[in-house]
Amino acid sequence: MTNPKLRHVARTVAALQKSSGMAGSESVRYVAIGDSITAGWLEHGVLDGDAAYPTLFRKRLTLLYPHAIVSVLNMGLGGENTEGVMARLDRDVLRHDPHLVTVCLGLNDVRKGLGFVNEFADNLSEIVRRVRAESDADVLLITPNIRGDHGSDDGLVAEFVRAIRQVARSADTGLADVHAIYQGAVRMGAHPADLLSNRFSHPTREGHHIFANALVEFFQP
Repeated sequence: MTNPKLRHVARTVAALQKSSGMAGSESVRYVAIGDSITAGWLEHGVLDGDAAYPTLFRKRLTLLYPHAIVSVLNMGLGGENTEGVMARLDRDVLRHDPHLVTVCLGLNDVRKGLGFVNEFADNLSEIVRRVRAESDADVLLITPNIRGDHGSDDGLVAEFVRAIRQVARSADTGLADVHAIYQGAVRMGAHPADLLSNRFSHPTREGHHIFANALVEFFQP
């Protein structure tokens, strides 16, 4: 049976199938927009883009499409939120004419409190709308990992994650629900902080593989 998630990345799949690594062939451009998670911040003061999920995801794509040339533009910035991404969408996403855009935001927007959740959802919806209207790119939303502090337990992060899920449903956008995977690990007995490299908000190196695996599911036959 055909993978139902493929419909969310049909344009990217077509580009992957056409890309051959030969002269005259077009590379597939993937832009990952987000915050410190996307950028690859790990332990305190350690930034490793090669260990971050955009790079890991590219490697998995090349296993499925071994002849395709995939270019990754990691546009994650530490401390970023939806307002910041909206301000730099032209510069850091649209001007690159991407085939695929992934959006992973939320943990910094949470800092503005529950009263910001509706504006967060509106901002995220506008990011999706603009990418679709101003490019031919597929868009995938990603829910962030859990937090290792009280924010994991007070329900605030969960409200923002619910908002991401609702935006994905309303926009009929593919959703890589990484947060749900982390929640499953916690239900199995893992301590939230132990799943995070800085014990607060950055996934471990193993955690980045969770992100990459959740994304590559959209491209499985």
